[in-house]
Amino acid sequence: MPLEQIAKTKCETFTCISEVDSTLQADLKRQGKRMLQIYLIRHAKPNVKKNWFYSADEAKQYVLDYNSVPIIPFDSSLVAVNLRPNHIIYCSSLPRAQETALKIFGDNYTIVSDSVFREFEIRMISASSLLKMPLGIWQVFSRGSWMLGFNHRGIESRKEARLRARQASENLIKVAYDEETAVLVAHGMLNGTIAKELQKKGWQLIQKKSHLNLGATILVKIVDL
Repeated sequence: MPLEQIAKTKCETFTCISEVDSTLQADLKRQGKRMLQIYLIRHAKPNVKKNWFYSADEAKQYVLDYNSVPIIPFDSSLVAVNLRPNHIIYCSSLPRAQETALKIFGDNYTIVSDSVFREFEIRMISASSLLKMPLGIWQVFSRGSWMLGFNHRGIESRKEARLRARQASENLIKVAYDEETAVLVAHGMLNGTIAKELQKKGWQLIQKKSHLNLGATILVKIVDL
């Protein structure tokens, strides 16, 4: 089964998380190869209220709230899971990712959280309390200045964040080589950077989709036994 056909495999929900197809794996092993796969799931939407306009201090408080509030309840059947009972699920150390992982995988799987999988940090820029702007504008200026190498006092720099994402990708690759399937529940920017790191290492992107705040990215690689 070519990789492009794998991407078209029927899934009747938003996304399906399963082991490598046994028939495909058996065919590959007869050729001295096997397929590995990595699932990158983005967390559900945090239950934080948004206003039209924010001062700098209010925008900073929004970031604190976003990192601590529970998620908005969602239908866990959006993600169909068919993994071995002993499979370990990895997730970010931030509450929104942990809660999403618990909602999807429940008590059926061991969930391990690790701060290496947390989202890229953001520090809202400072400004006069008289200045009020839409939250998106604060985020663009704050994240933009961080990406240019500024505005990282008290948080990791962009370079440090990219190094962490590279380490996270290497951790997932090791899991995939050991277990054939690696699953991570984390965040948009981190997952996107991990996917790019994996593609640099020869992994092929076969799915990238979203539903409301949930995201599902799947990458695969065929390797020698």
